[in-house]
Amino acid sequence: MRFFSVDNLPPNDISKFEGQRLAVTGTVREEPSTKFMPNNLYQQRLIVDVESVKMKGGNVPTSGAIILTAYNSDGVFEPARIGDKVSAEGNVKLLTNYNNPGQIDGVTRMKSDGITARMSAGKGGIEIESVDGNLWTKFLRLVAAIRQHYRESMAGVMSSEDAAAIFAMLFGGYAGLNPELVEDFQTTGIVHILSVSGSHMTLLAAATAYLCLLLKFPRSATLALGIFVIGTYTLLSGVLPQVIRSALMGILVFTATALEVKAIGARLLSLTALTMLIVKPLLIFDISFQLSFSATAGLMYIANDLRSLMYRLPRWISYPAAMTLSAQIASLPIIIWYFNQVSLSSVLSNIFVMPFLEFVIVGGLLGGIIALIIPFIGKLIFVGEALIFGISAELNRLFANLPFSAIQMPTLGFAAGFFYYLTIIFRRAEILILLIIALIFNFKPSGDLEVNFIDVGQGDCAVVMTPHRKCLIFDTGGVREKVFDIGERVVVPYLKHEGVREVECIFLTHGHEDHAGGAGAVIKKLPVREIITAGEPKEEYAAVFGISENSLNNLRAGKRGEVFNIDGVEVDIIFAPNVGTGNEISNVYKIRYGAVTFLITGDLIIENENEILREGIDVSSTVLKVGHHGSKTSSSMEFLQAVNPKCAVISVGYGNNFGHPRAEVLENLERCGAKIFRTDIDGLIKFRTDGKKLTVSKFNDDSTID
Repeated sequence: MRFFSVDNLPPNDISKFEGQRLAVTGTVREEPSTKFMPNNLYQQRLIVDVESVKMKGGNVPTSGAIILTAYNSDGVFEPARIGDKVSAEGNVKLLTNYNNPGQIDGVTRMKSDGITARMSAGKGGIEIESVDGNLWTKFLRLVAAIRQHYRESMAGVMSSEDAAAIFAMLFGGYAGLNPELVEDFQTTGIVHILSVSGSHMTLLAAATAYLCLLLKFPRSATLALGIFVIGTYTLLSGVLPQVIRSALMGILVFTATALEVKAIGARLLSLTALTMLIVKPLLIFDISFQLSFSATAGLMYIANDLRSLMYRLPRWISYPAAMTLSAQIASLPIIIWYFNQVSLSSVLSNIFVMPFLEFVIVGGLLGGIIALIIPFIGKLIFVGEALIFGISAELNRLFANLPFSAIQMPTLGFAAGFFYYLTIIFRRAEILILLIIALIFNFKPSGDLEVNFIDVGQGDCAVVMTPHRKCLIFDTGGVREKVFDIGERVVVPYLKHEGVREVECIFLTHGHEDHAGGAGAVIKKLPVREIITAGEPKEEYAAVFGISENSLNNLRAGKRGEVFNIDGVEVDIIFAPNVGTGNEISNVYKIRYGAVTFLITGDLIIENENEILREGIDVSSTVLKVGHHGSKTSSSMEFLQAVNPKCAVISVGYGNNFGHPRAEVLENLERCGAKIFRTDIDGLIKFRTDGKKLTVSKFNDDSTID
């Protein structure tokens, strides 16, 4: 009942005005952020608690919060503080995920914090009205000022990348971080140190406990001081929901340790989790909650047993190793589900790198305080921090580049995850046997062909898995102006989720970024045997991929009439114009498995459709990937009648600015009797066939259609 009361939004929530252009008034909730975008524009981002929207009948009281953004070319925005009033006009859009298996559900996470919509301010920008605010607002502004003090103190004595990394370690946030640094930390399993997590809280509590031990404080005073330190750090970190969750878990571990009673810690873990879920039921779907809870449980229930097994090792090795392994063991199915990677180098990094980084955190917090009193000493401390962090980062990079530093793992099924936890809890051989059986069934090839049209926003991407799990990719998605790397953030995670370790072939319809822009990340992350393209020059593809032309020896233009037979699946290039540019040069591919066929048309234009019909090319297919995202420049009635599809897939981005798909295209498809699927509505669309029967399932709908 509590869950549904939160999940069902009230009628006046800002998300209920989706698609409308409105003037919104509200209050700034969090410290605003400004960053330089890859499209050479500056972005200002505000979280605004909406109070009202202006409509024809007047102002309408409204609830919920929005992400409000504005853009300009000089980076100068009207100053905004927490608690100030904000007014802006724009189109209200829902928050959206890329709806594919294994993708982190950011929409539900933000919904748990009351954020349900987004808006980009128009030419009028964002109007700010300065408000004095109450005592709490003034306190939050003070916290924001302290955080800014840390930023400025570090920026003056170290590189921007080091300053961004150390600030992230102190207070959270990925702004300005070097992507290679983040990848190295992910590989070695210590990426959590780059955001405020339970480990930060435990570190501060441990430092406090050690100080209290030296001063011979009583246990009650140690407990009170530890909770005070964690609480103060939580306030300095912005009192954000994810920080509060980490603080609660940190307090829990510290309390259980201080009281030296495991049973009390176990009860507190249950009580803490239940309390958090009663307050915010949607946290059950939040990755940080899942990982914090499972890792904390591992520390409580598994760490001592592991330490006892390592009694021959020195304490400085056995303790961090046991802590690392216990947290990983307890959260393994969750880590594999989201990241499809298990770090084998995490023990090394936790033993040899984490102590330095922990020193950086404690020293950085103290350095900021000292810089307020004696700026020169504070700067010296931050110089030392930069040196220590640099050494730590290089050492971690060394571990990340070791052979088998991390291994890729396909996602565990529900049954395997269930028996995994039963095995940990009861530690019985018969449950382990059930786990092994579940894993065998989970990873056994189905023997069917799968064609997966994945949600890449305003772009195209179809991932084909042959009967023996060989992978073919038809277009790779991408976003214009390189604002978001679809390949790295969407396509590669999906491939890893499906257990793909190698790509047999990438078939590109043409070189536009929304079809080929994601290929660069796929090529960098996974071995690709061959890349078949349209007739554009190789250097154009190299530019779109962001890869040197010399390293694309496996790339070539496809020729009309070529047939590829891979694991019993036939791919025909039925059309490959070599004259024209852009959409005019789109290749058309036909995938055949038994009696079932799929037609991949890219951005095929009507003129080329007519040419195909004049030449008598057989385009009849069971499933049609509709040309050009449902634009009126494609999909003539004559062409659709020739294809005569049972199903039609439109790969299109939610709320796109092009008006795709067009109403006339949808009408033509309905007149042809095709069942229409759309990635902006359905998310990932999975077709499965044995060559005779065809079933389709949608990510946003559990039902399966025959």
